Amino acid sequence: MTKNLPNYYIILRVQPNASQKAIKASFRKLMVTMKMHPDLGGDHEIAAQINEAYAVLSNEVKRSKYDRMYLLQRLRATQTAARQKDHRAASNAGARPSAGSAWRPNPSSNSANGETGLCPFCKAALPQSIRPETRCARCRSPLFTPPQPGLFGRELFGRRATPRTQKSHFATVHPAGQAQRITVKMRDLSLNGISFYSEIAIDVEQTFKFRDATLEAVALVVSCRKRGQWYSVHAKLLTVAFHHKAGVSLSGTH
Repeated sequence: MTKNLPNYYIILRVQPNASQKAIKASFRKLMVTMKMHPDLGGDHEIAAQINEAYAVLSNEVKRSKYDRMYLLQRLRATQTAARQKDHRAASNAGARPSAGSAWRPNPSSNSANGETGLCPFCKAALPQSIRPETRCARCRSPLFTPPQPGLFGRELFGRRATPRTQKSHFATVHPAGQAQRITVKMRDLSLNGISFYSEIAIDVEQTFKFRDATLEAVALVVSCRKRGQWYSVHAKLLTVAFHHKAGVSLSGTH
């Protein structure tokens, strides 16, 4: 079932990195101290929203799934907004929008080494115009730049005590200039960054193509540290594209 997800953190008046103790304390404050519970004179609809938010955020499994789905919803909304802006610009100019629209990302954010006008993965020349669906003609890498973090989420996932991504969630990493592809275990995902565990070290400032069941991206390694038998890799997203454009589905959260 497609669902437009509300921001549960705003509803509960807590930060995205809030601990379980803080979430519970805020829930009790809203319901009891601020008398938002219906038995204390509160509005039934508002109380239902607070209860729904608490039911998800107080459960680590549900919270992890919600965080990821909300993040993907934000990214898709940004892509849609870019298309709509392009359509309005074309309409105002008296022209119909075409495949070669005028929208293009900031070239400097598409490069791992400061070069402009080049694909961040293979360094092929970028097309004259770029849309959210545009890919590099040579390597098929996505060319859409991700949005900047906003109210929900400066590093949604890496600010808590332990990683919360399921162990079965694996992804593929393909370092630029190398034939080898690496299977990695996902750790965190934010609006402009990812982190994962790799059995092989990846050099800092190495550009790579990333792919999992949800999205494909080009990213730049910012740190790689040994953690037991794994290497903990953190990277900045340079470009991103989704495999599916349908709405976000969230089930089993109530």
